[in-house]
This record gives sequence, structure tokens and C-alpha cells, in this order.
Amino acid sequence: METILVKGPIFMKVRGECEILGVKFKNTFIVYKNNKYLPIEKSTDAIITLKKGKNYFNLEKNSKYGQDQIGTNIWEDIIECILNSNRKRIIIIGPSDTGKSTLTLFIANKLLNKRLSPLIIDSDIGQGELSPPTCIGSTILSKQTIDLASVNPHYVSFIGDIQPVGYESRIINCIKNSYDKLHKNNNITIVNTDGFVNNNENNYKIDLIKKIDPDCIICMRENDQTIDLFDSIREEFSGNLNIKIIQGQAPHKEIRKTSYDRRVKRLIKYSNLLKTFTKKVFISKHKIIAIYYQNSFLLSKRNTETEKINGIEPEDTIFKDLLNDRDFVRNRFVGLSLKEDYEKIIGFGILKEFNKGFFLMQSSINRFDNIFLSDIKLYNNSTRLFK
Repeated sequence: METILVKGPIFMKVRGECEILGVKFKNTFIVYKNNKYLPIEKSTDAIITLKKGKNYFNLEKNSKYGQDQIGTNIWEDIIECILNSNRKRIIIIGPSDTGKSTLTLFIANKLLNKRLSPLIIDSDIGQGELSPPTCIGSTILSKQTIDLASVNPHYVSFIGDIQPVGYESRIINCIKNSYDKLHKNNNITIVNTDGFVNNNENNYKIDLIKKIDPDCIICMRENDQTIDLFDSIREEFSGNLNIKIIQGQAPHKEIRKTSYDRRVKRLIKYSNLLKTFTKKVFISKHKIIAIYYQNSFLLSKRNTETEKINGIEPEDTIFKDLLNDRDFVRNRFVGLSLKEDYEKIIGFGILKEFNKGFFLMQSSINRFDNIFLSDIKLYNNSTRLFK
């Protein structure tokens, strides 16, 4: 077997057999819309042809990278450990661009080969595959895929920012809530985390591990940046015989996303989402049960006595002042939910105006009870994204 590395989005023709992230292909066409690198592991007689414009050209083996740096073979020991020791709850921790999301999907595809149904919780609120930036997406994967971004999530939670600092407790609680809502006895859960590894002494990943109670921790250790955190994880949990701590190898650093790649990915996500905002909604605040912003839920006064949701307080003067600030409101990205499960986001929108007690927004749905405000502003011109 030899590995060829390509970067999406691409259209490929496969003659012969190959494997991508645990998914086998034979004599077929492959469309990959993501802008990430893909390791294609093929037999020596297989031919991979890439379409560029109207022309096709054959892909050659990458001589620039060693075969032990770019293929999924660097993670075979991890797969073997998970399958042989029957691990049920896996959490992957490491810096940005160390292959956490790719490893997550590779593990999931391998589990599906064994007729297991993996639950994936993608809690990378800045670069997640299962939900828009600022959110946590979760799904029970029912069939193999090489592009997790093409899968519809079963549950989406709203955080409100693309950085975890200041939202650590909410992220932990939303991950736990997603797990409680979706996991079944036969599920194996994989939690993919964000790349925040600084502030190691008080890094919230330790608290997250305690809350999720995994039986497998995969540390994508890259350099000195992560030594303190991972040493803390080992010191805290190595005495627990039920937890297996594994060091995962990061792919070659030259094939990882740049800050520009990450920004483009967010813009594409939001641009695609904007196309779904086809409904113009004009709704009284008295029809809204609760509004969320920066870790706080606030009830409409009209619903204070009739709607009791744990942890939600009646609206206060500061919050009312924010809504009356036109610059604050205009073009703010929002999540929307129903009272039946106020934490489950079922739609998104852009808040255009709040005037005389009425919200005006462009959204993907026209029926909702709760509004989640983010720290992101979106504009119809998808090249403009402001935080």
C-alpha cells in the first residue's frame, strides 16, 4: 500500500481499490467538498485520477512526506486498543491542527466496519464539522463517510463564540447533555475537543474528563506546548485502572490548516448557512420564553410565572439595554429552539432589529420559543464576518 495526499475540494476517479479514512472504494468516482487534506491509501496498481477543469491527470505518490507521516497507519495502534479493550467513551485532546477531527472520523468508520454505531460529539466550537461555528454538534453515525461536514447532526447546542475562554462550564455541560440525550448502551462515544491547550494549570479539559468519565483519553501530543497539560492528565487519571491514556501522533505539520484556512472554512460554513435564511420573521418579545447571551438565560417577564426552566432568571435592566442598542442587535448570528427542549437548536438566523418590543430577523425557521445570541455578526456578503 502507498499513500497519496490530496487537498479538497476535489473530484476524483478511482480505478482499482483504495481506502480513505477507513472507507474502502473500488472503481468509482469520489466528490469531496471539504477544504481539508485527505490521505488516500491505495494498492500499487490502483490509479487515482483528479479532475481539474475539463481535464484529468493521475496523482503520483507524494515524495515530500514520509509514508509514516501522512497515512492513517500512524493511528492503527489506537484502533487496535479501542477494539480489543472494548472502550466505550473516548475523548480526544490536543492543540489545533493535530488531526483530532480526522482521527475522530477514522475511528468512527472503523467502528462501523465492526457494525457498531458511534456517537460523535464535535465540541470544537471554532472549527467543528457537525455544526456552524459557535456551536457543538452531535450525531450517531449510521454509515461510513469521508466528510463529516456532509452529515446532519442529531443534536446541536449553542455556545455563542468561536473561542472557549469564558465558556468552559457551558461547553462541559452541553457535551454532557448531548451525551445524555443520544447515547445508548451499545454506542461507543467519541468526543472531539477544541484546540485550546494553554493555561495548562487550570485547563478545563481536566474538568471535562471528570464530567464525561471516559475510559479512553487520546492525547495528540505535538510539542512542549502540550507537555504540562498531558502530564496533568496523566497525574490526575493514571491511577484510574478503567481509563486508558494513549498518545496519538499528529500528522506532518506542513499539511495542517493555516489561520487563513480556518477563517475560510468558517466563512464557507456561514455562507452555506445564509442560503437557508429564507424566512423573514417579525415576532413580539412576549412570544419568546427565554433569551440566551454569554452563558446567561433570561426569561420574558410575561413568562416568569408560567414557564420555569432551571437556571433561567427574569430579564434584567442590563439585558434590556443590550437589546435596545441597535448596533449590538444588527446582523447578530442567533440560534433558535423550542420550549420542548430549550437546549436543542433547531434553526439559525440573523437578528436584524429589535424595536418597540418586536424582533425582526432572517431565519431558517419561523416557529421558535427561545433565541440564543452569539458574539458573531454576519452579513449577506459572505466575505464579511465580524466578531
